[in-house]
Amino acid sequence: MNKILSVIFFFLISISALPQTDSLRIVAFGNSTTAFRKGVDKVYSVRLQEKLTQAGICACVVNSGVGSSHTGSIKDNDFAKVKHGMDRFKTDVLDLRPNWVIINFGLNDAYQDEGIKGKPRIPLVKYRENLEYFIKKIKDQGGNVILLTPNPLGSRYEQFRKSQVEKYANCVRAIAREQKVALVDSWELFSRHASATHVAGDIDFLYLDGIHPNDLGHELIADALFRSLTHFLSNESENFRNNAE
Repeated sequence: MNKILSVIFFFLISISALPQTDSLRIVAFGNSTTAFRKGVDKVYSVRLQEKLTQAGICACVVNSGVGSSHTGSIKDNDFAKVKHGMDRFKTDVLDLRPNWVIINFGLNDAYQDEGIKGKPRIPLVKYRENLEYFIKKIKDQGGNVILLTPNPLGSRYEQFRKSQVEKYANCVRAIAREQKVALVDSWELFSRHASATHVAGDIDFLYLDGIHPNDLGHELIADALFRSLTHFLSNESENFRNNAE
């Protein structure tokens, strides 16, 4: 806690050296684990907004989550008749000119509608390509990225589905390393919290239904995002101040 407070204090002091600009624009881009949802009082985007405001950081967090969406286009897989990641990336992300984009996909991409022998809605190779495309376009526009791994599945889901989602989580970790972007590992975050507070491996208390985080799950994600953002913002402030001296 002291470390977090010191980071925030340093950022608030050093931000006065920055030129006056508009507030930070942050977009949370993802599926139903990002979108507003019945049964959740405050999803992580709302909680992140509150934490930044309470810390004195001027920011606007936009929720661009759509339930049932995957990273591709509806042409890639039309099981869910919604606008998917590629279908709305320009309007829901790039057109907003964000400073930071939180990308949170994978659960729908990995899902096998025909069971253990079925194909995922978006193959792993295509999932990687889509995420890398998002990252490149955001960077080309001058923005920054925080990747979220898909969260683990609860006990109601079969082991083959859990293993499948873990492959997609591992892919996100690899992309974050290769692309040198920030990572919030929801998979590890939930697993560690369960081990520390409940029986190891029992994560059902973090969900509404075994897949969608409840308020506690969203709080864990929001807290991790807040710590990640304040870390990078304080580094940016320090670099600006060093260059100005």
